[in-house]
Amino acid sequence: MKLVDTNRYYLPGTGALHLASVQEGVHEYICFYLAGKIYIEEITGGHLEYIEDDSLAQGLTDFLTFQGVLSSNKPLLPDQSWLVKK
Repeated sequence: MKLVDTNRYYLPGTGALHLASVQEGVHEYICFYLAGKIYIEEITGGHLEYIEDDSLAQGLTDFLTFQGVLSSNKPLLPDQSWLVKK
């Protein structure tokens, strides 16, 4: 697995906060925060797909925790100073 983007920004038209993008081979996954919950989903053909494989979902969670993306020591929304300005 490779962490490809850890910039925090709001995904257009969704209100979801991008936390990280992960690539593994030809597969790409996105981790985002929405309505008080954190989601990890696969990007397939421009759409988000629920990850059916529990071991893959757990592996992604473990990887993102190890990389510091999912950490109880790092608040998700302390203020908006960390947002990427585009």
